Amino acid sequence: MGKAGLLVILALSLVLLTTGCRSPTVEQSKAVRQTIVVYGFSIEEEVLTEGIFPAFQDYWQEQAGQGVTFKGVFTGSQDLAEEIVGGAEADVAILSNEQHALWLHVNDLIETDWQAFPHQGIVSRSPLVIAVRPDNPLGIEDWADLCRPGVSLVHPDPRTSGGAQWALLAEYGSALLDDAKGNAEAAQWAILAGYSAFLDNVKDSAEVAQEQLQGIWVNVVATPASSREALKQFMFGVGDAMVTYEQDALLAKTRGVILEIVTPRSTIVSEHVAVIVDQNVQPWEREVVEAFVAFLWSDMAQQAFTRYYFRAVTNESFNQAVPEFHEIERPFTVRDLGGWGRAYPEIIHGVWEEQIIK
Repeated sequence: MGKAGLLVILALSLVLLTTGCRSPTVEQSKAVRQTIVVYGFSIEEEVLTEGIFPAFQDYWQEQAGQGVTFKGVFTGSQDLAEEIVGGAEADVAILSNEQHALWLHVNDLIETDWQAFPHQGIVSRSPLVIAVRPDNPLGIEDWADLCRPGVSLVHPDPRTSGGAQWALLAEYGSALLDDAKGNAEAAQWAILAGYSAFLDNVKDSAEVAQEQLQGIWVNVVATPASSREALKQFMFGVGDAMVTYEQDALLAKTRGVILEIVTPRSTIVSEHVAVIVDQNVQPWEREVVEAFVAFLWSDMAQQAFTRYYFRAVTNESFNQAVPEFHEIERPFTVRDLGGWGRAYPEIIHGVWEEQIIK
């Protein structure tokens, strides 16, 4: 081989070596099957793994000509947030409440503003209800009935479960708002009489709400780590009643669990948020991760949510097509309690942790 031939071979070898040492570019990665790691709170497991993940895989193959693999991790929302803060490699988190998203944000794991997403980042909703034994032998009809002597209650643990935190707000907030509404004339009089009288009226309502929450927790006999774990214990015979999401109770019934659902006259409607965990998303993953999050508000995904008994957020007609959804006489949201910025420190921490549990 001549000298010129050797030079050509050396040059080609250098090109191959330098190319092999480079980090993959975004263009190069498009030929590689992508993996999205999704952390979801416990009751999201079926709708994501059976409905939304496969639908997005087909969508992305058609749109981008690229395969997608999902890795899903499901447990209580508080635990999920703790795992992500502790270093878990989640690209996307679907959390039971916004408080946990805020926690990820203050720990510098989230840069993308989820409130700039459609519907302020809320992908699905579900009211909090009471599950009881067949034929409702104790005649439980509302939150106040859970305070009666002799009622044993399964309740997920608010220290690990986002659903349990929603349940606390339902149990406390229903009494607070009902009492305030029942005293509307007194409140109007109090405002006219002066600010101090108005504060006395608000204080009275808070005392009524705390009394109901205290009465309910006296009867709690089991506090599993998540709403799904609470359902499992109830299925195996623990307790006379259980506080849970309407979604999980309806799904359980369709899958053979024998229970009845009591919809309180006034209850909170939980709102579940999707966030991108920017700290974990590599540049070559950004496009597919953002596309998946956007897909959650597509008609295809929203209808998948309703098939698994979550309430859709984009189109009320999707919810109207589900006959199992119960009518709620007086629904409310966390905003009626001042938002998570007030509800968490004042009710979950200030009332439940500091006054009832201690």
